[in-house]
Amino acid sequence: MAIDAPTGRGPTHGVGAGDLDPSLPGLDPPVSRDAYASWSRRVVASLLDTAIVAAVLFVAVGPAYEVAWIPVITFGVTTEQLVPGGTWWALGTTAALAALQAWTGATPGKRTVGIVVVHAATERPAGLVRTVLRDLAHALDALLYLGFLRPLWHPQRRTFADSLCGTVVLRRVRPPVPFLGPGTGSGGPTPSRAVTGAATVLSVGSAVFVLGPATVTSGEVWASSCTPTTTAGSPLTVDDVHVTGWAMPGTVTRWGVTRPSPLPAGAPDEPGLDASFALDVAPGTAVDGPLDAALVLRLETWDGSDLGEYRSPFRVERTAAGAISGEVVPPTPDGSGLDAVHVPAAALAALPPAWHWVASVDVEGETVAACRGRGPS
Repeated sequence: MAIDAPTGRGPTHGVGAGDLDPSLPGLDPPVSRDAYASWSRRVVASLLDTAIVAAVLFVAVGPAYEVAWIPVITFGVTTEQLVPGGTWWALGTTAALAALQAWTGATPGKRTVGIVVVHAATERPAGLVRTVLRDLAHALDALLYLGFLRPLWHPQRRTFADSLCGTVVLRRVRPPVPFLGPGTGSGGPTPSRAVTGAATVLSVGSAVFVLGPATVTSGEVWASSCTPTTTAGSPLTVDDVHVTGWAMPGTVTRWGVTRPSPLPAGAPDEPGLDASFALDVAPGTAVDGPLDAALVLRLETWDGSDLGEYRSPFRVERTAAGAISGEVVPPTPDGSGLDAVHVPAAALAALPPAWHWVASVDVEGETVAACRGRGPS
C-alpha cells in the first residue's frame, strides 16, 4: 500500500463549498446561500430603520414628511407643508444611520434582525463612501421594484445596488472582519449583547411609537368675503375683501407626546386670521403729496362691542418717475402689509363664540370703504 509523503498541509481530500468556514474573508460566495440575509429580514430591517427616522422627526418637529425607505410603505405623517427644521432632522438622522452602517456594518434595524452589510471581497463593513453610493444606487432598485425583489432569486441575494457597489448582506450580528480604525484595537469592536439589546429597544420602540394609537385634532379653516362700498371721490378703490382664518392649530398626540400638525393647503402662512384687500388707486386720481392710509380689521361681538382693532398703515405717493406707488409704514403687525391685515391665532382663541369682523380702508383719517362679515360659528 503506497503512502503519500507528508506535506504539512493536512488531508488533501476534496472540499465542497459547504465545508468552507463562513468567517474567512475573501470568499466569493462566503459559503452557501443560507449565509446571506433573507429578503424578509432585509425588509423588516428597513422598516425598523424607517420607524426610527419617523419617530425622531415626530418628537423633534411633529408631523413633517412621509418617511419611506421601501416604496409604497410609509409611516403616517404628512407632506402638505414643510415644517421648519424638519429637513435638518431628517438628514441628520439618516446620516447617523448611514455612519453606523458604514462603520459597524449594521443600523439598529439590521442589528435587531441579525444582518450586516459588508464588502464582498474583504467581509469588512463597506465604509462611508461605498455606503453612500449604495444608498444612491437604490434608486435603480426602485425601478419597477425589480431591484428590491432581486434577492429572492439572486444566488448571493443581492440587489442591483449591492452588485454595483460590491456589497453583500450576511445573516450575522457582526461583520466577519471588523472595520479596523481608531478605538477598535487590533481585534475590532468588542461584541456586546447590550448593544444589540439597545438597538432592538430603539428600533422596535420606534415602530410601536409611530404605528401605535394617535389622537388627532383638526384646526378649523374657514373663509368669508365681502365687497365694500367706496365713498365718492376716494383716491383709493377696494374691489373685494377676502377673510381666511385658521382659528386653532391642529395637533397630533402619540403616547403622550403632542406636536402641532402642519397647516393644510390653502391655509394662511401663519396661524390666525388674514384679511386680504383688492386695493388700487382710483382712475384719474392726482396724487400731489403723500397719502397716509391704513388697512383696518376690527373684531366685535354680535351686539357691536369692540374686541380689538388691527391696522396695517401704508403711504401712497408719486415717485420721481411719475408713477404712483405705496410703501408700508411701521409699525405694521407681523404678517400684515400693503394688501393684508393679520390677526394672530392667540387673539382668535380668546374670542367669544359669536363675533363679527369689519374690514375698512382709511385715508387721511377718514374711512373711504368698509364691509363686514360673521366669524366662524
